Amino acid sequence: MKPRRAAARLRSSLGLLLGLGFAAVAVAETTLERRIAIEEAMRRANAYYQANFALGSAVWNRGAYHGGNLRLWETLGTPQDLAYALTWSQANAWTVGPEAGGGADADSQACGQPYLDLYVLDPQPVRKASIKARLDLLVADPAADNDWWWIDAFYMAGPTFARLARVENNPAYFTQLEQMYAYMKSTHGLFDSARGLWYRDNTAKNRTGANTPQFWGRGNGWVIAACARVLEQLPPTDPRRAEFVTMLQAMAAALRPLQGADGFWRSNLLFPGQYPNPETSATAFFTYALAYGINEGLLDSATYTPVVERAWSGMTTLALNSAGRLGYVQAIGAAPAANTADGQQDYGYGAFLLAGCEILRGLGGPAPVTAIAGPDRTATDADGDYAETIRLDASASLVRDGSAPRADWWLGPVFLGSGSPLDVPLPLGTHAITLALTHADGSRYTDTLAMRVQPGPATAVTVTAIGHQSPNTPANTLDGDLATRWSQEGPGQWIQWQLPLTATLDRIGIAFYAGDTRRSFFALQLSTDGVAWETVFNGQSVGTTTGLETFTFPARPARYVRYLGNGNSASAWNSLTEVDLSVARLLDQADTDANGLPDPWEIHHYGASGQSPSLLTDYLIGQPPDSPAPEPVLSLDHDPVTGPSLRLRADAALGPGYVGKSRRYRILTSPDLSPDSWQPMPGQDTRTGDNLVHALELPPAAPAAFYRAEIWLE
Repeated sequence: MKPRRAAARLRSSLGLLLGLGFAAVAVAETTLERRIAIEEAMRRANAYYQANFALGSAVWNRGAYHGGNLRLWETLGTPQDLAYALTWSQANAWTVGPEAGGGADADSQACGQPYLDLYVLDPQPVRKASIKARLDLLVADPAADNDWWWIDAFYMAGPTFARLARVENNPAYFTQLEQMYAYMKSTHGLFDSARGLWYRDNTAKNRTGANTPQFWGRGNGWVIAACARVLEQLPPTDPRRAEFVTMLQAMAAALRPLQGADGFWRSNLLFPGQYPNPETSATAFFTYALAYGINEGLLDSATYTPVVERAWSGMTTLALNSAGRLGYVQAIGAAPAANTADGQQDYGYGAFLLAGCEILRGLGGPAPVTAIAGPDRTATDADGDYAETIRLDASASLVRDGSAPRADWWLGPVFLGSGSPLDVPLPLGTHAITLALTHADGSRYTDTLAMRVQPGPATAVTVTAIGHQSPNTPANTLDGDLATRWSQEGPGQWIQWQLPLTATLDRIGIAFYAGDTRRSFFALQLSTDGVAWETVFNGQSVGTTTGLETFTFPARPARYVRYLGNGNSASAWNSLTEVDLSVARLLDQADTDANGLPDPWEIHHYGASGQSPSLLTDYLIGQPPDSPAPEPVLSLDHDPVTGPSLRLRADAALGPGYVGKSRRYRILTSPDLSPDSWQPMPGQDTRTGDNLVHALELPPAAPAAFYRAEIWLE
């Protein structure tokens, strides 16, 4: 065949007469954005916890986490959270915690709250035996009334007593709870009724000097949250309720004016300037208890709803990062202390989940549908065709009410197809793929995953560096794992990547270690020979995400890419976790027919290089060359009510060979087919392919005319 002239735009024209119609279906917009956002924040935080914290023993802080984890499962129905709680409980043989204080140590009883929740779900005797034996000893021991000499103990053991009282239908556990609480409050005198706040213990109560009286934020969080959790178990007519209702109300009134403008409370409640950083664990416990009080009608909604909203907004915008890490949590302690954005603890996550679930309850519960696109993934181009077929699966999605019969997948504005599972070919690079589940009522719910297709052996990128800190090697930037990194200290340190072929580059994706807490300073350089370098970017990262950031620049030919690091805003270290080199077009491969597609790609897909005109047309309109009856790109419809319309199937440029290209459409019209008479149809001069079918309305009294679609790649 005659070689085609190299061009930026490849065209195909189809002439058509008037034909049949298509009615576009509008997708209803959901009105549940806030409920969906709250759920997403909790799921993100819990997924991070479960991926990054050890399973651990039945120690008190793990028990405090699992109280929130199981509340999340009860609220959302997420099976992995129930499975995680069961795995932890079974690993600890359903036994009480290992605290050194033994039977008299309330900390050892915190695990009883999730154990008993799981017993109610499946009443196997082993699930309650150990905690029941421990609490029975306390009920039988008159001296046990004095066990709660510090206020944290109320949260660790109080709800466990209350839960067991309901499980066993035995008020003796409620009575023991009441007596121990009264001893803590009145005999030890840890509650300051004038201020509506609690001293952590007698040491705090008797403390003098600067920043006193000392009322510890998380300590008071333990108490007010325990009031709420005990009230959840006390029957509505139980006379014991009055004490805990009154206490919740008194503490709420005391805490409201102490909230910071950012929504957080500080570690020292009355002296926030002593440790000015936000403190998430206290804030989360307060938020949970206040939201509970509002939901139960114990607190005035108009007064306290703004307090809850400020707190949740602060926690989800400042403490919770994009990866799900929950920071600004004060470490384990017994008094106010400093904390940092990196500070995270089990109980912080547990309290955050309790707060979110309670807020969600007040809003009517979670959305009817939770779309789950699946985890971020990496695939390898094993056969060297610059792409890989990926299976997309929506089966983990949760449908709580009604049905969600349609699962659509999108790559930006490009429709990939419907169904679960769905197999789609994706080119090299990192792609944000969105799952859209449509409920039977027309509302739509979405979730997004990052799908990275990395080069395989035939298209592999190699990496070298000036040096590295062991074991943080250069190869870690290409392993698809954000948990590994390359690190090297000092200014002017470099790492560089070599592509297998010269390519056009106009962007580079980089993920930075601790990228959500510090900014990295660097330059990006390109070279075709590894000798002469051109700087295409000189600046810094955003400092708000650990995910891939995209740095764009004018398209340049390159075979070598160099990162020249100059430390970060916190230290002199240069640390990258991942790099994404998405080529726009391969340059040094033969292109016999000059159609913009490298010969190796055409040989792989067609068996030979050089396309016939018909194959090229089929390629442009998105049909497989061997398709026996390709669907027309442009056809005509006529509806008796709405009149005539054109039907345009706007296929996208997607898959191998299309990297860096978009398919564009223009609709032309002519009254008589004469060559000079074709003009763009009004409003249809250009349209980007999106794999959807579009109905193009025609005027009801439109004169007889011819229409054609002009299609090109650019």
